[in-house]
Amino acid sequence: MSDDLAKIANELGDGMININNVRQSVVSGYFQKNRGNRALLLIFQFPFLIIGKIEGVVSDYVVIEAEVTNVTELDGEKFRVHIDDIEVFYIEQPGKPKIPDIRNGKHD
Repeated sequence: MSDDLAKIANELGDGMININNVRQSVVSGYFQKNRGNRALLLIFQFPFLIIGKIEGVVSDYVVIEAEVTNVTELDGEKFRVHIDDIEVFYIEQPGKPKIPDIRNGKHD
């Protein structure tokens, strides 16, 4: 077991590696680290798309203020999304491609 995995297992308390706990910790931590950045989330239930600013992380939920969704009436709303419900995500980073404005059909 690598030192990083051993550390996570120790922090989780049982000394055993549980991949769900590791995934939850890593994904939640990544969203927390990128608080304030724009993100694109695809959620499997609908399928549903949210593009907006990451407001924060509460346990294993991401709070995002939607700029754009695939349901126009929900644009501008805040969503609390469980990380297990996120199929795909992209978070804008400096020097990396920006999420395009899908409302006007132009990609700046």
